[in-house]
Amino acid sequence: MQRDTVAVDPAEFAGFDRGCGEFLRVIEEIRVLARRIAEQEHWGLGEDDPRLVSAAALVAGLRTKAGGGGNSVDTVMAAHAVVVTDLRRTLRRALEQFTLVDEEWAGQQRAVDSVVPQRVPAGDRDGRV
Repeated sequence: MQRDTVAVDPAEFAGFDRGCGEFLRVIEEIRVLARRIAEQEHWGLGEDDPRLVSAAALVAGLRTKAGGGGNSVDTVMAAHAVVVTDLRRTLRRALEQFTLVDEEWAGQQRAVDSVVPQRVPAGDRDGRV
């Protein structure tokens, strides 16, 4: 009986982990920008002039889209962060299992980790960096 095998490169694990960390960092930057947009007081579009109703409506719409819940940029980015965090957590569990059952692979992983020690702690439950 032939067993199927899967080649797993420790460097790819480290790269995926780094990629997840970078993605989470960018997501957080986008969320910060969206919150700044939502909180911006004056837009210079005539929103303070009561005659320009559409200017005030446009500003209100932009604020809502940036950080108002529902389908806002902030909410969507938070959902993406949860997915990336879950993928990362799954990867780390697989890595732990590989390390427990394959000493040679564990040695290779330690070698990669010593060269690329950029892992972020796994405690990031809500997707925030």
